[in-house]
Amino acid sequence: MSQPETSQPLGTTSARLVAVRLKSANKNIFRALLSLASVNLLVRIVGMVNQSAVAFTFGQGAVMDAYYAAQTLPFTVTQLLGGALEASVIPVFTKVSTRGMTDRVSRLFSTILNLLIIGLVGFTILMLILHQSLVILFAPGLPHDTLELAITLAPYTFPIVLMITLNSFMEYLLNARGQFGWPAYLGLLAPLITIVSILVWGKFYGVIVLCLSTLAGQILQLIAILIRAHMAKFVYVPVLDLRDPALLQIGKTMTPAIFAAFIGHISPLVDQIFTSSLVVGSLAALNTANKLYSVPVGVILSSTGRAALPVLSSQVAIRDMKAFKNTLRLYLWAVGSGTIVLTLGMIILGHPVIALLFQHGDSFKAADTTRTAITLIGYSIGLTPLAFGFILSRAFSALGKTHIFIYNGIVSVIANVIFDYLFVGPWQTFGIALSTSAVNFCTMAMLLIILPREVGSLNLLTPPREFLGILRKLGLDLIYVQWKAWREDILTLFPIPYSLYQRLSRVAIALAVFAAGIAGTINNAMFTLRIAFGSLVILALMRYPYILLLIWVAVDALIGSVIPFFNGNNFLSGLVAPTLLLMFAMPIKQAFKLMPTLPFLFAYVMWTLLGIGVSPDTTTQFLTIWTVYLAYVAVGVLVVNLVTTRKLLMGLIDAILVQSIFLSFFGIYGYFTKQYGLYDTDISSLYRIGSVYGAPPTLAFFLSMVIPLAFYRTFTLRGLQRALGVVVTLILLAALGLTFTRGAIISVSLSLVVMIFFLPSRRLKISLLGGILALGALAILVATFLDLPLFSRFLNSDILTLNGRTYLWKALLDNFDPGQWLGYGLEASDAVLTRLNVGHGGGVIGTAPHNVFIGSLFDFGIIGVSLMTLMFISIPWTLISRMRKATIEHRLILAVGLAAFINIFVQSLEVTVVWSQPVGIYVWMILALPFALYWSKPEQTPPQAYLEETQKLVVPRITHITKQEQPSHV
Repeated sequence: MSQPETSQPLGTTSARLVAVRLKSANKNIFRALLSLASVNLLVRIVGMVNQSAVAFTFGQGAVMDAYYAAQTLPFTVTQLLGGALEASVIPVFTKVSTRGMTDRVSRLFSTILNLLIIGLVGFTILMLILHQSLVILFAPGLPHDTLELAITLAPYTFPIVLMITLNSFMEYLLNARGQFGWPAYLGLLAPLITIVSILVWGKFYGVIVLCLSTLAGQILQLIAILIRAHMAKFVYVPVLDLRDPALLQIGKTMTPAIFAAFIGHISPLVDQIFTSSLVVGSLAALNTANKLYSVPVGVILSSTGRAALPVLSSQVAIRDMKAFKNTLRLYLWAVGSGTIVLTLGMIILGHPVIALLFQHGDSFKAADTTRTAITLIGYSIGLTPLAFGFILSRAFSALGKTHIFIYNGIVSVIANVIFDYLFVGPWQTFGIALSTSAVNFCTMAMLLIILPREVGSLNLLTPPREFLGILRKLGLDLIYVQWKAWREDILTLFPIPYSLYQRLSRVAIALAVFAAGIAGTINNAMFTLRIAFGSLVILALMRYPYILLLIWVAVDALIGSVIPFFNGNNFLSGLVAPTLLLMFAMPIKQAFKLMPTLPFLFAYVMWTLLGIGVSPDTTTQFLTIWTVYLAYVAVGVLVVNLVTTRKLLMGLIDAILVQSIFLSFFGIYGYFTKQYGLYDTDISSLYRIGSVYGAPPTLAFFLSMVIPLAFYRTFTLRGLQRALGVVVTLILLAALGLTFTRGAIISVSLSLVVMIFFLPSRRLKISLLGGILALGALAILVATFLDLPLFSRFLNSDILTLNGRTYLWKALLDNFDPGQWLGYGLEASDAVLTRLNVGHGGGVIGTAPHNVFIGSLFDFGIIGVSLMTLMFISIPWTLISRMRKATIEHRLILAVGLAAFINIFVQSLEVTVVWSQPVGIYVWMILALPFALYWSKPEQTPPQAYLEETQKLVVPRITHITKQEQPSHV
């Protein structure tokens, strides 16, 4: 977005000249709009004829389901690349072209073209190698025969990525030279060739003709557009100038453009995944309805967006926000009015139009027409909010607030998954289309809420003067005048202050909610009561996000525990919902920058979502677990952004320690009462505590993360309070010892030793080392005095197989196919081990992978385990690198974070509880503490008295109860 060279206000004469230019610009906009719309309409009409010919030849059954499944990925990729090229390459190329340097223009054009060819050829080859896995990924629910046909067609559809992307690139370059007609009309070649080919050869050679003719049409279009480019003086040079600074600028703008476009294209893939499990013909009906729905989108919305964006950008550049809002209101009224009429027309005329276009012969039957028409109605309902969102997004582009699109896209994907799940069961393809409309409403609402905060009130209910002029020309101005006079008379007789109007609006909303509550009570009283109470809780937690974090600390470990009250009462839903909503209200970019691990975690979580169609879990189970994974990211974002003072930091740490004390006491109580734990399988007299988890490894994992925090809190206390910190640390160590978990005790010992090297004071290092040695000696003494089989647990015969875990790992690796790069879906490793019943020594070893890396490899493929590996690597790298410039206390908590990570990493090699809900929230909460916003503030340094106290801190020689070990879940 261009900015004025000075911040001084415009002079009167300049302002008038600008106003004149902007006023005349509206006429040019409408002319350009009519020109673009006419070309787009012609292309869409030919496309509809093409679709009609396809339906006439191949019908709407399993064959077309296979074709659409095979072409989904290449067409999605071309749309992603096309949008990114338009947003990044063309502005830079235009800027270079305006400087008149012909040689540099030719070199830049040739370099970009060569890079595109090399990259696209390589990418196409990769897709061809993995074509089977890719087809299964994007249409996992297809019947076996249909899926096999789709896999057969994929090699003929995937090369289209190269042709369409090159065509788009050349078209954008010609547009940059002011040539719009030729590139647009050349787009008719591919559908015309396809129509002729399938009508002549389709009945003889089948659907493969459709694939080959589409590819041939794109090749001919590329040849024609290259000829036109040569006529437009584009000169190709066989060069690859990677040192051109324009390439760096292109790379910087292309990355966020691709990411935002990728998020926007996830929803159609989610729709296809849900649709692929419906009856035969559903996928074809959805695609046909979507093509019809895309006609007004392409003709009206695309043309309007291209015409309006330059004017909005100009008004922002001269800081004339009044004109900006007037122009925006004009386009919203114009597009809104037009799409309302179109919506009614599509709903009323959808069925006869579909029958006229497609219902020919026996291939496309009346049932197919009905299904497609109903699906089109579902799409049509959301046409007007889609139009509003389309124009509002151009307003954000003009303002330079493009980061909003990423947040908006993430919310849209999540909402789409939820709505698809809710609507697909009762309404089939209509439910999928209605889900898209519901997402459009959510997007429109989000943008309408955010934009006024940027530019002020939009006054959308006030008609633009251009509309009043149209009414005047149509002779309808008297109706508007009479309505306005009537409204003023009513307001004069019954004046309503603005404050009262706000209250009445709230009362109306309350009455609507009350009516919905009555309807819900009649249907399911208890469920409605839960929703009503839960909504109040959610709103309260969103109002006080720090309280939300404290409630997570207090409740999360208890959800799904042995305490019945916390099971089945929607505690998890009540916490996850406000957490996810708050995440998108927080500065995510700031959190990702302060804690670089979060982007890797987010990428890993989004990658796991792609396995929704192949996971052995039901859709409900999958989405429940996946939203918890996403909540891990959200909790990290909240901790980083909300912990801004030392008081908030210590409050969160104290809350975690209080919860750990409760879990420890509960576990110790279970040791004496022999409850909530288990007897060791090898040493029958050895009872291991599990506390509320009922599983010793899970309790040990939790305590091992918290113990470094207990040391940190003890270091920061003084006097009697420090003695209390020592007592808390002893209790946690005692509870850890009673779990008798080898891995946890080893990792805690190792983490404390490593922590010594990074402490900010030599006195602290010596004191902590002495305390560890004393604790070790005391642990051995206590184990000997109480006759605890400590050495038997550490040195028994199963130590070489890690308690049988190696057999589980071998079973998973033997059943893993490296070509299944997506993996087998969430919890597939658990399902496979349950089916195999891997045993050794007369019993089943376990049904969990007992290693997060092997489990992730099997469930989410090579890419999934690679993302998780990068995530694990980034944590210690960032912690250690930031110690150099950290203050004393910050370095101390960085060392604590490193110790907690060591415990997490070591135990993740033998258990997978790091991803389980009762523990995972605490993992990311603790790891986020060293990266909180508090540490980035210059005023965060504690008082000098505290620093002096810290420098001479001596850790008391606390006695450490037995260091036991961690067995497996069995």
